[in-house]
Amino acid sequence: MTSRRRLLRSLGRRGDARLAVLILALIVLSSLAAPLYARVVAVDPFASDIAGSTWRDGKRVDLMQPNDNPLHLGLSPIGPSWRFGPYMLGADSQGRDVAARVLYGGRNSLLISVSSALLCLALAATIGVCAGYFGGWIDLALSRMLDILWAIPVYLFAISLSVVTVGHGLNLGLVRVSADNLLIPIFIIALVYVPYAARPLRARALSLARAEFVMAAKSLGASPWRILCREILPNLADTLIVLAPLVTALCLLAESALSFLSLGVQAPAASWGSIIQDGEGLLYTRPAVAIAPGLAIVATVLALNMLGDALRAALNPKERR
Repeated sequence: MTSRRRLLRSLGRRGDARLAVLILALIVLSSLAAPLYARVVAVDPFASDIAGSTWRDGKRVDLMQPNDNPLHLGLSPIGPSWRFGPYMLGADSQGRDVAARVLYGGRNSLLISVSSALLCLALAATIGVCAGYFGGWIDLALSRMLDILWAIPVYLFAISLSVVTVGHGLNLGLVRVSADNLLIPIFIIALVYVPYAARPLRARALSLARAEFVMAAKSLGASPWRILCREILPNLADTLIVLAPLVTALCLLAESALSFLSLGVQAPAASWGSIIQDGEGLLYTRPAVAIAPGLAIVATVLALNMLGDALRAALNPKERR
């Protein structure tokens, strides 16, 4: 039995792994179906429609309703109907369909978090392997660089980088990235979590560099590049697999925090964090605007952590026995 089949069989025996995969599959499929939902219910989740109306219980009602206070001063968006159709979760302060925006926001949040995690692990693996295998001054320089990044609080570092790039974009000489491009939050979030992933990868590479099979490869005259590609990196796969869902969960939380502060996904695009910001002023009248994306974040992060724990247990020979 191959290691891949053994891993899948071990995960299949765990109820928490099956539940995590089911939750993640439902969230991903729902987010991918966002354009289909918007087309079926005939709503535009990105266009303001304060003066619009919709059908509710067989009659035409305005999207913006008078407040429930005694004087009926001000307007509040229409509340949720809890039935499949237009404005199933109600409208936000701009008259936009909350359900459609949550689905579209999930596409951006998941894309940014997964891309950031992959980029973070790629950078961390490169730094960790070079530091752990070559040692000496290379290990010293890279370790001190990681210590400097480790000393900076994650969200303070991310906010500082976002403030610099959100107004003017990112100018890399021949390449210029606009401020509303998703590559900017992807790069920022990946960068701030590199030290957290590089440390365990460096420790693993350091132990592998002293392993007998690596010493045997060196004695046979194998080049450092061949040893890294054929001996070190394949044995780091287990660590990378375990880190992947955990780093993705951290990246999702960071993306939501930056978007909540208007430093991540820029309007008119949406993410779960920016939708929570839209619903901040409606918590007492239309709480579903903020609660719906908040529950999506909680469910996704919980499922990713459950999957990470299940992978760690499945790849640990002692726990597997």
